Amino acid sequence: MDKQAKERPYPEYLYRAHVHGHPFPRLLDVFMREYADSFGSDFHIWAEYDAQSQIFVPILDPMESWTVDDVFSELNLHPGKTSVNLQPNCDGEEPFLSSLVSLSSDFRWTAQRICRVGRMTSKDQIPGLAICKTSMIDPSVVRIWRVAEMLLFRDTILLNSSVHISPRLRRWATNAQEFVCWLFVPQEALIAFTPFPNLIEASNGGERAFLTKQFVGSNYLGDFMRCPYVHLSLREYADRASEFVRNIITDVYSFEEAKQRVMYMKVVLSNPYAWGYEVSGVAEDVEEAIMLSVEKALETTFMIK
Repeated sequence: MDKQAKERPYPEYLYRAHVHGHPFPRLLDVFMREYADSFGSDFHIWAEYDAQSQIFVPILDPMESWTVDDVFSELNLHPGKTSVNLQPNCDGEEPFLSSLVSLSSDFRWTAQRICRVGRMTSKDQIPGLAICKTSMIDPSVVRIWRVAEMLLFRDTILLNSSVHISPRLRRWATNAQEFVCWLFVPQEALIAFTPFPNLIEASNGGERAFLTKQFVGSNYLGDFMRCPYVHLSLREYADRASEFVRNIITDVYSFEEAKQRVMYMKVVLSNPYAWGYEVSGVAEDVEEAIMLSVEKALETTFMIK
């Protein structure tokens, strides 16, 4: 699997719909007097909570203590962990705590995912969209895999594996363009974390936010794509896109890093139909307007800072 990653390089950025405070309460660092939020798997967050410290939680390489079948068994259970834990348990049976952390290379899929998750969180939880730089995830410390390549490895190399791969996992790997990290995503890989309210709100009122009510309220992208388009002028669409980008890059630590993000967002936002909009103007006009709007977001964000 690691060999395949070298032959087909991973994307520069990966995204995660994350909730600080789930599935265990946020850990307070008594020395720093602030929350020590991490981007860990359910199992890793439980270990931190149980130890009441991030320092005393060991980092174990799965290839040293698990068989390959063990890893695939964990992967097979991972996408259905919520439904698994909602099923009635036998007395004394512990809930399933996955050792895997989901990431996606699809920004729109992740944005829709955090909209769904964000609607269900409590006041003590902080949902948001995390942007991670893949090159900062050192595979010698934290294992990261493209799920589609894991399944290809399973189907072509591990022909005698006892682990059955569910159709749900295969659909999930394709639809979400899914990657997984073992145990946690290292903090140094985090480029930005945009809280859910900042994604769906606009300074000039929710009616003019970039993410439409249909996008925020849909459970899946398939449901959203069946909704009628919102009709806007090109200028209105560009203005909404500019504020959306500004909210996303406001916590990026450097101008150069933010500039790279902005260039990527230009491509993502240049298709209004993907976001539920029908915009007047030809494609070239839309691309030019989005380019100007994201550059404006970059300039105003770092002027504000």
